[in-house]
Amino acid sequence: MPGEINAVKKKLVEIFSHEFWFLVPEYQRPYVWQDENIVELIDDLYYAFTNKQDSEYFLGSLVLKKTETKDYPEYEVLDGQQRLTTFFLMFAVLRDLIAETEYKDTLQELIYQKENKLKKIPSRKRMVFKIRDDVEKFIEEYIIKIGGTKEKEKLEEYRKSENPSISNMASAVLLMNELFQEKTKIEEFVEFILNKALFISVSTDNTEDAFRLFTILNDRGIPLTNADILKSKNIGAISDENEVRKYAREWEELEEYFGEKFDRFLAFIRTIFVKEKARANLLNEFENNIYGKGKLKLGKETIDLLKTYQNIYEKIIELSEDSLPNDYKNLITIMKIGLPSDDWVPPLLYFYYKYHPTDKLLEFLRKLEYKFAGDWICQKTPTERIEAVNKILREIEDTEKEEIDKLLNSSVFLIDAEELQRNLNDENFYRKPYCKYVLLKIEYLFNDQTAHLSSYKKISVEHVLPQNPKPDSKWVQIFSLEERQKWTNRLANLVLIGKMKNSQLSNLDFQEKKERYLRGRVDAFKASKIFIENTEDWTPELLEKRQKYLINMLVQNKFLKNVEGGTPVRIITELPRPYKRIEWNDPINITKDQWKKALLNSNITTTKDLALLLMIYTKPFQCETASNLADEIGKNYQYLNSIASRLGKRIAEHFGIEVPKEKNKPNNYNYWHIPFLGAKHKKEKINFSGS
Repeated sequence: MPGEINAVKKKLVEIFSHEFWFLVPEYQRPYVWQDENIVELIDDLYYAFTNKQDSEYFLGSLVLKKTETKDYPEYEVLDGQQRLTTFFLMFAVLRDLIAETEYKDTLQELIYQKENKLKKIPSRKRMVFKIRDDVEKFIEEYIIKIGGTKEKEKLEEYRKSENPSISNMASAVLLMNELFQEKTKIEEFVEFILNKALFISVSTDNTEDAFRLFTILNDRGIPLTNADILKSKNIGAISDENEVRKYAREWEELEEYFGEKFDRFLAFIRTIFVKEKARANLLNEFENNIYGKGKLKLGKETIDLLKTYQNIYEKIIELSEDSLPNDYKNLITIMKIGLPSDDWVPPLLYFYYKYHPTDKLLEFLRKLEYKFAGDWICQKTPTERIEAVNKILREIEDTEKEEIDKLLNSSVFLIDAEELQRNLNDENFYRKPYCKYVLLKIEYLFNDQTAHLSSYKKISVEHVLPQNPKPDSKWVQIFSLEERQKWTNRLANLVLIGKMKNSQLSNLDFQEKKERYLRGRVDAFKASKIFIENTEDWTPELLEKRQKYLINMLVQNKFLKNVEGGTPVRIITELPRPYKRIEWNDPINITKDQWKKALLNSNITTTKDLALLLMIYTKPFQCETASNLADEIGKNYQYLNSIASRLGKRIAEHFGIEVPKEKNKPNNYNYWHIPFLGAKHKKEKINFSGS
């Protein structure tokens, strides 16, 4: 039966009086206010105290549920805990800062009722944090105890606590001490906030109404997350009081483990159950597509499942499982560092959940990584990559353990090998978003897996052949301009270093670079260092071999013998030819003077046209493909092709210029050739080159 809901306006002095005693229940989140929240609240209060002393100051709402078993007015705090706890701490800090006895005694009474045996009055704290024993101990020692907030050294230690409530409470007390010591008229300020600062107290004695209120009202400072509301629903679905405490503690442990990533973890679980791209927010997805379809029950079943998956996550994603082989750990490490998202996590969790124990975990991970990374390199859209992950999840769901080999050989892991080869062989590979990850993958394939790779904090991509060699360097003697254009930004010329790029190192000749790599003055990755150590000269011929070798290895997804050490197994007989830099080089009958007029005429050259032209002419050799430019600005290549073509058409019409025609389609005009030289190939490829 619905109960009565009461909403009343209460002064702060009434909230912290005999009318209210507060219990922070198990399902509430920890105290999470940070420095910026504290500073903002005190600044706002002091501004109101200084400028609007006669006005009321609204603090927000408190959503409360009256407890049933106490002979005094005790309320569970469903919403408003963060702000209420902050004032609880603030009164203790002000008590210890103010010298006036009357103020000190009043502030102490607000947070603590002292025992009086003659009057049969028991000792009682204004706020009790249920099941958080360590928090209660901290409050006894540093909040209730007079002078406790002055224990700066001890509070600094508690600031490092792994318990987020204690850590944040200690930080809040230390900060409030600093802030109030800088303020004046503290006694008058206390009078103001006690009598002018107001809460709207919304209370009920009915559990159903209480949880409904909890899910629709937010604390003014920290909005409820999806996880908060799911927590209230699941704890609210448990009827036994002892089990409420047990499962509330377990949920809190989940929150503490994942921290800010808890919603993301819940999204993984959603994906495992739904196996489709999310079409609504996380809460609605759980309500409509999981609970609403009977896939999981609210309450104990949900929390037990979350704990199970947390245990799996800790073992195989955070790598706490000692029995995992190093090649598994190393592959996970580079995936976490270099892949564009963690959408690959749900299939791995689900595979372990369904098939453990199995010796196929590493094989599955290799297949999963190859598919996810391969689709990325093949420039599949995020939506396409998510759908590929969901297909793998559905395949796991349909495959029994005894048929696990069938799963591992399923077509869901296939990628477009030809497109993969082509994109790995791109002349502008250095500027691709997946460049660093591919180099990490090479490092993984070269690794002998006798040790777990470090999780490098700083990784840079270094050109061996510099991007801008000095005119008198050996690089210019060894590589022609055309060869530098061909090789500078391609995969074979790139290595990883474990620090930020060094511009002075970049332009050194090869022998000097080699010496710095090998002597450890530059933290080159092992695979690159070994190759450089066994290389006397960095030449176009060597890069040709190295390019084929690296692409061959990446496509086969396994280590091959050194490019010079034996004959590796090969599946690529010839690499896809790089796109020619210039194919249409028909002369355009346009003078320099006409070009100036065209650029200055806003009816011919728009702002978008100028932006495209500037992009091209700031590139090395004044060349770039439409696809690469589109990647940089987050647009589709067709958008840039269209800009170039329309610009060419306006120039042709204005000056009466003859437009080149496509060689195999004489009725088609290459308008884009007027502002740019270039080549047009299958699919989207147009190389823009300054004409």
